[in-house]
Amino acid sequence: MKRMQSKEDIIKDQYMKTLTCFLQDSTLYDCLSINNQVTVIDQSFSLFDVFNVFIDSYIDEVLFWNPDVAYYDGVFTQTDLIRIILKCYQNILNGVPNVWGNSKSQVQPIMEEEDEDRTSTPIHNAQVVGQDQINKLLIDLKTISVRDWFNSYGENLHQSNLIKADMADNLNDAMKKILKQGVTRIVVIESESRVIVGILQQKDILAFLVKGFSQYFHLQLSSKPHRLEVHQDNNNHQSEQHELEISYFSDRILLLNDKLSFDTNVYDVFYQLIYVFKRNAIPIVDANNQYLGLIDRRDFLFILKYQVYDMLHRQAIDLLNFIRIEKSKYPGFSICNKELFHMKQTLKEVVENLLLSSRGSLVCLNEKKEPISTLQMSDLFKICLDDIEIE
Repeated sequence: MKRMQSKEDIIKDQYMKTLTCFLQDSTLYDCLSINNQVTVIDQSFSLFDVFNVFIDSYIDEVLFWNPDVAYYDGVFTQTDLIRIILKCYQNILNGVPNVWGNSKSQVQPIMEEEDEDRTSTPIHNAQVVGQDQINKLLIDLKTISVRDWFNSYGENLHQSNLIKADMADNLNDAMKKILKQGVTRIVVIESESRVIVGILQQKDILAFLVKGFSQYFHLQLSSKPHRLEVHQDNNNHQSEQHELEISYFSDRILLLNDKLSFDTNVYDVFYQLIYVFKRNAIPIVDANNQYLGLIDRRDFLFILKYQVYDMLHRQAIDLLNFIRIEKSKYPGFSICNKELFHMKQTLKEVVENLLLSSRGSLVCLNEKKEPISTLQMSDLFKICLDDIEIE
């Protein structure tokens, strides 16, 4: 016997139909922000110079220019940045050269693939980080070029991650490509010149949905009711689309409950973020499992900016305190920043707060102040778009 649809089921179905129409009527050009910029650097830049570009420009990725072919050779993200520092730091502690030459047989990969799912840290607490080692790390970062690093480790600047789309393509087709490829960004190409005009991330698309979806819905409801399959007896459900609570998706959301203890060393926090949890942020809890704060991949830039590389050997609580002190210098930060969500909020409210979060993540706490879920951009992206009707 077929189960009767609940009110929430009907609202969700109508929401998805409206969203599908909105995406089909919008192009990638519509979604590009006015201040969208593409940062391009040469492969001859030192690793240290590349890291400073991230720090000074507040960007999430850069494109590498290959003069040999006169075109872009790949995209380099904050995650790649963290991978390199973790590997260099590990090599320095173990007395291993950071560049061994161009023979692949001479080198290890940046992080061993077979160790991606392990939870123990490669850095032992007994190891002591001395100033001599920090100085050696800085020298390597300033003298090793991007080209030398990737050649030494047998990599190709992640050329396969350059997922491209024409700026005239509709968002519905772009979403299909993003979801199918499992990527978080897409390179937007100008139709005739084939020049890269921008890099569209999931957060850009969510921001565009927040700004344009409500207006689009009301316009379509009044001018093209047949397209949205609106009937007199379900007009109320149509008008309630933005009242769909995030709890409707709780079966998926409550699975996102990874966390780490306050005494986890910082190296291992970032190692597990990238290679174990494959997440952008992770809640830190005290000995009673109560929430202390959130550590995000972007927080790694604080370590680079202030060159406090010894922080990698300290506890997660030390990094949380360091971040709080730095952010307290900006009085307006706490006013606009969002960090928490609850299950009674609507999907629209959670998406808006996620866009206001400096970490790109939100944490849900229970009555005991224990984290029970962490939402990030990609999670909301999938929740909002996984069920769209792609023709």
